Amino acid sequence: MDVTVAVARWLAGDGVAAAADLSCGNGAILTSISAAVKYYGDFAPGYQHQGSIEETIGQIPDVDLFVCSETLEHLDDPDVVLGRIRERSRMLVLSTPVDAWNDSNPEHYWAWSREDVEEMLTAAGWQMHVYATADFRPMGLPYCFGIWGVR
Repeated sequence: MDVTVAVARWLAGDGVAAAADLSCGNGAILTSISAAVKYYGDFAPGYQHQGSIEETIGQIPDVDLFVCSETLEHLDDPDVVLGRIRERSRMLVLSTPVDAWNDSNPEHYWAWSREDVEEMLTAAGWQMHVYATADFRPMGLPYCFGIWGVR
C-alpha cells in the first residue's frame, strides 16, 4: 500500500478539491492525501456510499482524483468502470495484480499484463503519467501489483 499511497500523493500534489475511493477497504489511501472533500464507499457498513463501485460512482459529483485499488480484477466489466471513472475524474490511481495468470483467488475474474492494463486505460481516455510495482512474490506471497497514476 505504501507505493500506492506514494503515487496518490504525487498525483494529488499539494492537494485536490475532491477525491473518491468507492472500493476503499480501510480508506487509508484516500486518507493519506490532502483533499477538501473526500467520498468513501464500499460494501461495508459505515461508509457514506454503500454498494458496488458500478452503483456508487453515479452517486458522487465529479472529483479531481479517483482511487481504484485492487478492485478492477473483481469486476464483471472493468473496461466500462474505467470509462465511468474517466467521465467523473481528471486523475486516477489504479492498482491491480499483474501477471497473475495462475491466481487461485476465485473472486479475481481477470488476469492481465501491465501492457493489457495500459491498453484498457488508453481506451478509456487516460494518459500515462507514472507506473510503479510492488512485487511480493519474492516473499512467498502470490502477487505483483501494478500501480498507475494517470490523467
